[in-house]
Amino acid sequence: MISIKKLSQNQKEIQFSKDLYEQSFPIEERREFSLVLDICKTDSLSLNIIYDNQTKVGILNIWDFNEFCYIEHLAVSEQYRNRKIASKVLEQLNAQNRLIVLEVELPNDELSKRRIGFYQRNSFSIQPYPYVQPPYRKAEQGIKMHIMANTQMPINKDKYEEIITLIEKKVYKKFW
Repeated sequence: MISIKKLSQNQKEIQFSKDLYEQSFPIEERREFSLVLDICKTDSLSLNIIYDNQTKVGILNIWDFNEFCYIEHLAVSEQYRNRKIASKVLEQLNAQNRLIVLEVELPNDELSKRRIGFYQRNSFSIQPYPYVQPPYRKAEQGIKMHIMANTQMPINKDKYEEIITLIEKKVYKKFW
């Protein structure tokens, strides 16, 4: 059974989360992990461990804003991939009947195309507006990406702009 549990102060959980975070995401798509731990103490960021029964199999870092949730990072350990674990996580999140948004790379290679297809199979659609992920560090450049949302209809353009502005302000620029 797949469950999502908030990261505790247990050192094994923290180390698992840190290791998977750093293995799964390139440096330009993540912060220093010590900053991530600090952020979740004072902000809307929730760090979670994904369990399959009692086994740690993945991480879910998600921001909970009033009108929507933003998945910043979702990863499953390599040895547990292709078991529909991430799909079950998204199914649990979608069952909350809230708008969920996330970023995906542009479909420039086979892996990014597969990742987009995965989210599309799990009720997400690419939003038809341009998006550049702000850099995690002030001196770096943004990355052209897509925003996906768990809706089959495009988000209203004004609403989309509100969402992006909030993400830029609360998730990225606040920590420069």
